[in-house]
Amino acid sequence: MLTKDFIDQAVKIVGRKNVLQDIVSLELYSYDSSPFIHAPEMVALPGSTDELAKLVFLAHRHKVPLVPRGAGTSLSGGAVAAKGGLTLSLTRLNRILNVDLLSQTVLVECGVVNLDLQKYLEPFGYMFPPDPASQKSATLGGNIAENAGGIKGVKYGITKHHVLGLTLILNDGQVVRTGVLADDPNAPDLTGLFLASEGTLGIVAEALLRISPLPRDYRTISAVFDDLSKSGRAVAEIIAAGILPTGLEIMDHQLIVALEDYLHLGFPLDAEALLLIELDGLGPELDRQMEAVFEICRSAGATGLSKASSPEERDRLWLARRSGNGAMGRIKPATIVQDVAVPIDRLPATLSLVREVAAKYGVTIVQMAHAGDGNLHPHLLYNPYDDEEYERCLKASHDIFQSALEAGGTLTGEHGIGLEKISFMDKQFSRDELDFMAQIKMIMDQDGSLNPGKVLPLTCFPERLQ
Repeated sequence: MLTKDFIDQAVKIVGRKNVLQDIVSLELYSYDSSPFIHAPEMVALPGSTDELAKLVFLAHRHKVPLVPRGAGTSLSGGAVAAKGGLTLSLTRLNRILNVDLLSQTVLVECGVVNLDLQKYLEPFGYMFPPDPASQKSATLGGNIAENAGGIKGVKYGITKHHVLGLTLILNDGQVVRTGVLADDPNAPDLTGLFLASEGTLGIVAEALLRISPLPRDYRTISAVFDDLSKSGRAVAEIIAAGILPTGLEIMDHQLIVALEDYLHLGFPLDAEALLLIELDGLGPELDRQMEAVFEICRSAGATGLSKASSPEERDRLWLARRSGNGAMGRIKPATIVQDVAVPIDRLPATLSLVREVAAKYGVTIVQMAHAGDGNLHPHLLYNPYDDEEYERCLKASHDIFQSALEAGGTLTGEHGIGLEKISFMDKQFSRDELDFMAQIKMIMDQDGSLNPGKVLPLTCFPERLQ
């Protein structure tokens, strides 16, 4: 239980209205977008980097576990309070501090919503390329903590490729800056250490991000296939041909039907897969690439090909892709979203294997993918009041993890390890590798207070940190 002194000090730092302890608030902060539920003992909402640092120092002094939290869109349990303690809700740190078009950078606080930044940059003719499907609510601090990808990842890269420097709060409340933001330009650049660290090494307060000019033109193509693996083969052949689309997104039959029922876009209900392909750049070159893509898709077995004829039609196609999670609610009320990644040449086989896993366990698995960089998103749907069905979904998830690793892939492409995949870390990494990661954690977070219980198995740590 938190002491009265701790609570009083927290109130002095952020004000009474920004300290939450009532049952309803704690319940609301007990879950994220994963199936995991763990309630904190208190929630505090800092309004500045200084307030955040003071809260972290306070927790360090009182040995209180901390969980940094953005919008709660984590799909692996990263934002739930596995050890209770204090949840730091960072949504008030939502200022865009500076845009520098000469250096093509933007300085933001961690609580800025991804889509809000996109809208802010658009009048300048710029974008922040990482665009996760949750961009309407996901915060940039969370994007950095999980190293989020998105639809544009195949061409523009994922979050780590666009972070130039960070302002961080370490576990004792110390404020440090890395990369371009570092006080000493000759200091080692430790920025990469904190990317995808899921808040276990330090808390992102501010970030200097690289931005990119908006493309001048687009070609958006939809390709219909009568076999899911054929769509995967088309993706692999497009990449092998040296064509680098902005996006290559696969949606399977179940998702097509759900989206058509929801949005009425005219998708063919007999299609086994729909591949959305977007090219960007200059018109003449795009037309050449589009013809090459059409030929590759035909060769791979596409039964239908079309190009968006207007900006409105393009927007509708991408609305469908971004509405996938919501549309699945028409099939079953709850979902476990996975995000394994495999080499591109193993994509067709892995898509087929996921279907075999669904049949093996008798569960519903809807598939979509950031296919251009091999990032699959099998969605395992279930009734949250059916414990037996949920257990079958967990077993199916484990088979998918194992299959991705056997294909030379990885446990996570962008959602993180969190609580969900800890038991599989020793299958991807050697004992020496895990011990090395644990040593870094213990150097950066000596008392184990930063997002405890996440990413690394407890057996990697001394008993006092378990």
